[in-house]
Amino acid sequence: DPDGGYLHYTAFPPGTFPENVVFINMTRSWNDCYETNKRRGGEKEKKVCRHIWEKMWRSWVYVDEHHSDRAEWFCKVDYDTFFFPDNVKYYVHDYKQWDPYNEHHYFGHVIQHRQSGREPMVAGATACWSHKTLKEIAQVYRDMPKGSTSGERGRCEDRAHATEEVTTSLCLKKHLDVDAYPARDDELREFVTIAKIKEVLTWNRTEQGEWWFWKGKPEGAGEMEECCAVRPIGLHKYKMTNEILEMENQFFGERDNSDYKKLNARTKRYVDKVRKAMGIDE
Repeated sequence: DPDGGYLHYTAFPPGTFPENVVFINMTRSWNDCYETNKRRGGEKEKKVCRHIWEKMWRSWVYVDEHHSDRAEWFCKVDYDTFFFPDNVKYYVHDYKQWDPYNEHHYFGHVIQHRQSGREPMVAGATACWSHKTLKEIAQVYRDMPKGSTSGERGRCEDRAHATEEVTTSLCLKKHLDVDAYPARDDELREFVTIAKIKEVLTWNRTEQGEWWFWKGKPEGAGEMEECCAVRPIGLHKYKMTNEILEMENQFFGERDNSDYKKLNARTKRYVDKVRKAMGIDE
């Protein structure tokens, strides 16, 4: 509420929220987190709690209980990701020919920069899994220990301040023996980016060196203008509404529209490849 600050959702009139907005009760408060402000000599400052791990595991349990009969594949998409649902279908059905009901799958942009011995994980931009994986991991989440206040200790549990991507990959591996799978094409180009496409198109492994993004990626992994698949699933880090609307026009609007003309030459070439691969101009 812009005037009254944070209010419980029950304080708003019925019909205020769209039908696809679902409220799930959390066990942790939104306003009891603190962080150290290094600029102020280590002073503790109160901040809004995110509790993303609890939000996500409870959301997946809700999806399993209310929507698992509506789809074969399920994706968690960050709000700042431009998502291509048609390309998810292309990837799982046409390209990989996976069976959603009899096979475990958990895929997206896999990052492996953490310390040795930790499970690779799918970055939060877009993470998808099969129907079979959803049903079985939802039960793991129901049964896992709840309410821990301990720090990271390599357990699949409901824990304060847990990192969502890390704990998801840990639970999947320990309980279902499911590994994070990198969504890449035969030319090792990524289907999901973790930064804006105009930036990723400039990343050069040879010139920039093995910084965390490249750690664990195979030799010959796509880079620069060959970084990304031409049937992308998710392009990340577009935090403003106008950016998402511009991308909709760039990829799906009329040819050479005003938003397309704003792009630099490199990005135009990529958009052209995507439009051709998806048959937008046919």
